[in-house]
Amino acid sequence: MLSSIARGAAAGAAGTTALHAATYLDMTLRGRPSSSTPQQTIDKISEAAGTKIPGDPEQQASRKSGLGALLGMVTGTTVGVCYGVLHGLGWRPPVLVGGVVATVAALVGANAPMTVLGVTDPRTWSTSDWLSDVLPHLAYGLATAATFALMDDNHRRRKLRKRMRRAVKASGSGKPAPVRALAG
Repeated sequence: MLSSIARGAAAGAAGTTALHAATYLDMTLRGRPSSSTPQQTIDKISEAAGTKIPGDPEQQASRKSGLGALLGMVTGTTVGVCYGVLHGLGWRPPVLVGGVVATVAALVGANAPMTVLGVTDPRTWSTSDWLSDVLPHLAYGLATAATFALMDDNHRRRKLRKRMRRAVKASGSGKPAPVRALAG
């Protein structure tokens, strides 16, 4: 299970990188500004916790920007960890299905807290707003599922090689032990 969780965390981090790349590509192509919702979320969390972001206004803005980005990374990695936990429990979806599930989980993980805090309301989003949110999250989901699948295949191959080496060693001859058919 720990191995699945670690692979999930790494896959979630790779997915987060894909999400950022898709977001920045969209900003570049359409000339749109970055979203202020991560910083607004930090403001709301800070208010709810009864704390204040330290520094002068410029430092506060920089800290909020950094904390907002970190919050996104934590969300992406956490969704990846959950993906790994499900895998460890026996869930083995095809990459496309896993990618869609990871996409939906990341969308909910990112937008539900902002909706609850009153930072945004997806019911009021335009088609362009939805595309700006869904497409990068789809890149996240597909990259997460594909990365996990690649790491899982590699993990299984290593385990098989390890078993083969043990079998060779146990046979004492330096050659693999003969495979016997099981009577059924």
